[in-house]
Amino acid sequence: MSEISKRIENDDENAFREIYDLFYFDLTAFSRQIIADTPAAEDVVENVFIRLWQNRKTLGNINNLSAYLYTATKYASINYLKARKNVSDVSIEDLDDQSIYSFSTPETHMIGKEEVLTIQKAINQLPPKSKLVFYLVKEKGLNCREVAKILNSSVRTVETQLYHSLKKIAAILEESQVILPRRSTR
Repeated sequence: MSEISKRIENDDENAFREIYDLFYFDLTAFSRQIIADTPAAEDVVENVFIRLWQNRKTLGNINNLSAYLYTATKYASINYLKARKNVSDVSIEDLDDQSIYSFSTPETHMIGKEEVLTIQKAINQLPPKSKLVFYLVKEKGLNCREVAKILNSSVRTVETQLYHSLKKIAAILEESQVILPRRSTR
């Protein structure tokens, strides 16, 4: 168990605040990808953190706090949708494709605004589950095994979705001339 998890387990509110500050924005963005409602996503994530604090004495049973928080946020977001839609079964595949993906990294400051918009547009053309896989792997740095666990998929499925997503994004960027076309190796 990590040092910070031990501190939280021992009622260290400062350690809890560190985890909250580290993950709140990313988890809210992740939840917003699922429920397409920013205030509701914020509420969902706050409830995840409330439950984390309430159950802090069991943190020793968690191997990967990051994967745990994303998984908890996924289920809390789906439960929110179930309650709102008054249905009993919602899966990632059933989600609306209304979420708009946006990103900001050091690299985005080096390329033009038009190129960033083209990249965002390409990412937003992905199906909802592919967009989540792309977000978790490329933006949040989770590995395919962690993403598979969060999404209840096989590692191979996540790898395949990521491969096809990257291929589709590259094709759109080539078509838009944001990146140069690949040359034939013949």
